Amino acid sequence: MQVAAELLGILSHETRLRLVLALAQGPATVSELCEALGLVQSNASHHLGILRAARLVTDQREGQYVVYRLNVPVWREVADGFFDQLLGGADEVTLQHFRVARLPGGAREPGRDS
Repeated sequence: MQVAAELLGILSHETRLRLVLALAQGPATVSELCEALGLVQSNASHHLGILRAARLVTDQREGQYVVYRLNVPVWREVADGFFDQLLGGADEVTLQHFRVARLPGGAREPGRDS
């Protein structure tokens, strides 16, 4: 539960949550994230550093740019931990108007055959 509490604490900051939601749409540079979210570069870099330290995002140099991505394997662990720890291992939960379910064998990234 402590790991879940720490993760939720990290994501409780609006800027970090907005960055994660933006990166869920696809990889982006700091400049692209700043433009899309109306952030100052130093602020975005600070919060991306926190997300990177928590292993929620990765960064990779591509030429003169650093591209940030969600760390999909860690997010899968987070999702499994949610179901295993917070829901007692249940494979689905209904929350008001929608249902969240764990797929058998784990979901794969679209376009990945591994």
